[in-house]
Amino acid sequence: MREIAWNWPLLAAGAVIFGLAGTLPAAAQGLRLEPVDEASRNAGFATWRAALLDAVRRRDTEFVVARANPEIKLSFGGEYGRESFRRALTGEEEWQGESYWRELQAVLELGGVFMGDGAFCTPYLACIDVPGCPECDPFETVYVTRADAVARVEPDANAKVAATLSWDVLQLDYEAAGAEGWYAVKMPDGRTVFLSSRDSRMAIDYRARFEKTAEGWRMTVFIAGD
Repeated sequence: MREIAWNWPLLAAGAVIFGLAGTLPAAAQGLRLEPVDEASRNAGFATWRAALLDAVRRRDTEFVVARANPEIKLSFGGEYGRESFRRALTGEEEWQGESYWRELQAVLELGGVFMGDGAFCTPYLACIDVPGCPECDPFETVYVTRADAVARVEPDANAKVAATLSWDVLQLDYEAAGAEGWYAVKMPDGRTVFLSSRDSRMAIDYRARFEKTAEGWRMTVFIAGD
């Protein structure tokens, strides 16, 4: 298993880091990564997470903030703590408020896995290797996160349908990227198509880590980027 860097000192001994390769290898073409969720392996955690997800869907700020670790890590630039978390959930900047809530909800809904140190890592695509492609570059790999996702010929919801994809692992096309809310990806046949960010994401997008503390389960990291 792997974890994208939360912050190198935070990684538990024995965690495997997702390798940084140049491009998606030829062997990776046509790969898929179906969703994984191991929460049910720990009944206490599963119940705790279900309550948290319910609160997130209701946008219950106080409940959610109380389930964060007092020193929750929120960025690689020093942002941490419950009050910073609260500001992100209630703020009015473009990345705050509802946008932040949507990211948190997506991360929780996608499911995750338990790591070697007992922590729970989510979403699964940021936490496990792609079978057959352990060297996939997290900065250049896009994961389709649902069945029957529609890929289009242009980054427009009304554009012609190019393909229907389910759980595919694809290479990001940097040259065609740039449209907000869309990923440009290369198909195995060489075509570039566009996926809505609601149906796909990258391992360096928001992810979360949960740990068992003296006070019970707490979210210790909610972070994006590298």
